Order: sequence, then C-alpha cells, then structure tokens
Amino acid sequence: MYFIFKILEFIFKNIPRKAGYFIFERLALVLFLFSRVKKHVLKKNLGYVLGTSEIPDKTLKEVYKNYGRYYFDLFCKKEALLKAIPDHGIFTSTFNRFNELLEKGHGLVALSVHIGNWDFAGSFLASLFPGRTNVVVETLSFGAFRWFKETRERFGMKVIEAKDIKAMLGVLKRNEILVLLTDRDLDKNGLTLDFFSNKAYIPVGPAKLALTHKSPVVFGSVIRQTDPLLFMPVISTENILNLDMLEKSQENTERLSKEIVAEMEKIISACPEQWCMLQKVWLNYD
Repeated sequence: MYFIFKILEFIFKNIPRKAGYFIFERLALVLFLFSRVKKHVLKKNLGYVLGTSEIPDKTLKEVYKNYGRYYFDLFCKKEALLKAIPDHGIFTSTFNRFNELLEKGHGLVALSVHIGNWDFAGSFLASLFPGRTNVVVETLSFGAFRWFKETRERFGMKVIEAKDIKAMLGVLKRNEILVLLTDRDLDKNGLTLDFFSNKAYIPVGPAKLALTHKSPVVFGSVIRQTDPLLFMPVISTENILNLDMLEKSQENTERLSKEIVAEMEKIISACPEQWCMLQKVWLNYD
C-alpha cells in the first residue's frame, strides 16, 4: 500500500488542483456506485444530522466528491493549499488567539471533525506554530500509516499514534498543541451521549486529556468555500470551558464531552455535505 501511495504521489504532485479535483471527484463517484454498505451508513449518518431519512443521492455524492478532493489535497504542496485561504487576516487572528491560550502554560487541545479538509486544518496550525503542532492519528495498516505519517510530517505536523497517551500528555506538558478528531469512537469504549438528539458513541479521550493537564480546549475546522479550490478556517472564538477550576472527574469529563458534542453539531450542521463520515457513529442502524 505504501508504494502505491508513493506512485500516486509522483503522478499527481504537480497536477493543478482544479484538474486533480476533476479526476478524484470522478473516482469518488465510481466508488459511490459500488459502496452499498458505506453508502447506507452515510445516508443514516446524514439522516441523524438533518432529521430526515429522505437524503437524496445528490447530497451523498457531494460527500464522496469532497472525500475525493481531500485525498487529492494530500498529494499537493502545503504552500499551494495555504494560498487557497483568501482571508489572510485569519492567519493573524488565529495565531493571536492560540498564542494567548498557550501563554497559560498548559498546552492546548485543538479539536475538529472529519469535515472539509481535516488534515489541512492541522497543517494550517503547523504553519502558525512550527514544531509545536502535534496530530493524533489512528493506526491503519502499516503501509498506509507510514505514508500518511510521512505526508502529515511534510505538511509540518508531528504525528502521534492514537494509543500513545504518554506522548499526548508530553505534548501538553511541553506547552504545545495537541490536535484530535472527536466525531467517531471506533472502539466504542468512550461515552454514550446525545448527538443530534440521538445516542451516539463519543470518544472520551479529548476531555480526559484536557482535564488531566488543565489545558484550554478550542474547536475548529477548515471547510471549503463555494469554490472548492478555496478554504476558510473556522475557529471557535472562546475555549469551550475554563478548566482552571475543574477537577478531573467522571462528572466533569461528561460535562466537557457534552460541550464538545455541541461544537461538533454546530460545524456539521453548517455544511453536512462536507462531513466525510462513512463509519457508524450512532447506536442504531437499520
């Protein structure tokens, strides 16, 4: 798998993004035709978000197309993606906000979901805080994990495996940024909370890590604008909770996790067609 990705990287790294998107969107639509199970799960997921079981194929295809764009972006140069942010004031405002929180000396937990381009969200932060941006990733097959690790490092991020809790705490102790995705709990060993008014599996790690080290928590993402070649980082203006006075407890873990869920609902509701979630999140699926 690693060498397949390297070959694709060699082929596509110099192709303009517009042409690359055209190719990868078509590949994604081919997968859409043959992905019966994942398509069913996606339809159920969007049904929970939108409050209806009547999800047209057009909406499902938009999700697949965004997934295709996401994969092509992985072959692009970081500088080309950064240039796709039209509002340059967002660089200054994000730096100032994150730097203000880092001055507390407890590190920073930055949370997001699989929406827009989540890897570029980490790369955007890494461009502002080089050498201090760490992203937690799930362990895939060795070959795929190796390539994704190299790619994220090329984008300026330091990579931590999802099971390495010691390394995550080390990031916060060094007063660095720890980036986590919070919209799926594949092991289903976290909390069961209301997510769009239905019970869902919510990872508990982000809240526990923040409470352990009294780290500020912010929520953000990088979504695509109407023109899919352009990006817009969206960052919560305030940290989700002031953790300075909160002890680590089951009650506070659940409280913070509920606040995280509320932030997830806001960003997913704003652009559900960019939420690339093909795995089961809720408890009930027909």
